[in-house]
Amino acid sequence: MDLPDATPPIGRFVEVDGRRLWVDTREGPGPCAVFLPGSGEMGLDLWQSFDRVTQSRAGVIYDRGGTGWSSPVALPRAAAAVAGELEALLRALGVQDAVVLVGHSLGGAYAQRFAQLFPDRVAGMVLLDPVHGAWNAAMPERLRIKPNASTSVVVTDEHRAAARRWRESVTTDLPPQICQLVRDRHAADDLETGPREGANFVEILDELGPGPFAAPTIVLRAGTVDPLQAQFSTADDLRERAAALRHMYEAALPAGSQSRELSTATHSDIALGFAEDVAAAVREIGEATRGRGFVA
Repeated sequence: MDLPDATPPIGRFVEVDGRRLWVDTREGPGPCAVFLPGSGEMGLDLWQSFDRVTQSRAGVIYDRGGTGWSSPVALPRAAAAVAGELEALLRALGVQDAVVLVGHSLGGAYAQRFAQLFPDRVAGMVLLDPVHGAWNAAMPERLRIKPNASTSVVVTDEHRAAARRWRESVTTDLPPQICQLVRDRHAADDLETGPREGANFVEILDELGPGPFAAPTIVLRAGTVDPLQAQFSTADDLRERAAALRHMYEAALPAGSQSRELSTATHSDIALGFAEDVAAAVREIGEATRGRGFVA
């Protein structure tokens, strides 16, 4: 995979466990919001939500190893490895108080694993259409994810063209100085990293387990069919899966947590085009932590 060498005109690199991780931070009151993008995505894909959230609090976006501008690593990775890398990054950044994790899709699974392994480091979570350990158990048999399923998906030139058109449409609000770099980075990746990151999906479900979310959580759910996912599944299957996920999320919510549907959001754009909803959820979680002894 021949990725461009250009460094984003914002952020910096931090050395973590012998590899270079790209990170951007904002100062402000806590709890700090830490953003975890979905499979094959990178920190700047969450720029709109990061920028909106950090108008009122501290924040971190970063590229985990093997994605974006960070050093390459062998993929897929165990969720515990990703969580450990994030904990080391937060220590390197001097983030000592408990954080609010904002995770999209597979990034939501990594957020949950972090909360399981480092419970004292997590004030709460805002999860956007996240993976959860009960995923396959919640699905009808025909919609369950099989081992190594993502590596068997045939990505065609048509899929790549559709992804480029979609990327162009959802990046129009990015600052001009980074918009083209983000588009070029994804174009160079050619839809390779996402399937590689998700190849151990079933193993990650086993890591997470079927229990409740490990911290106070607001789940924001996509409310309409995703045109990118519809290239690989029928609309009926996607609607049936969404209904199963709604029940799964509700069953996994700990006391005081919530699951909400954003009626016009799709799985692919919920982290990109709904910054106000994400910021509102982060604010609610942050306010709730005041009663739990966390710095807010």
